[in-house]
Amino acid sequence: MDELMDEFELADQAVRAITQSVVLRYRTVGVLTWALLHQIEAEVLDEAARSGEHDQAVLNMMRAPAAMVYPRDDRPVSFTGHSFLPIVFSEVKDAWNRLH
Repeated sequence: MDELMDEFELADQAVRAITQSVVLRYRTVGVLTWALLHQIEAEVLDEAARSGEHDQAVLNMMRAPAAMVYPRDDRPVSFTGHSFLPIVFSEVKDAWNRLH
């Protein structure tokens, strides 16, 4: 179990760093929309997977679960009414708020 937690922590640190750099690419966009949030999530996880340093199953635990129905349209992101905030979504929201 400790090994899985160590791997999860390393993946979490990588996702944080990658998220910051990906969000920087979108710094000229004024509003974080649901469509953009999903796009950034995919870019972050793809980049983390391409590094080859993180188990795909661990990265998938950081992704928004398919069972949670988050919008995918161009409305501004609001987590009001959502009881669960996926790890990558949280990182994107935090990085976005720091940059905007």
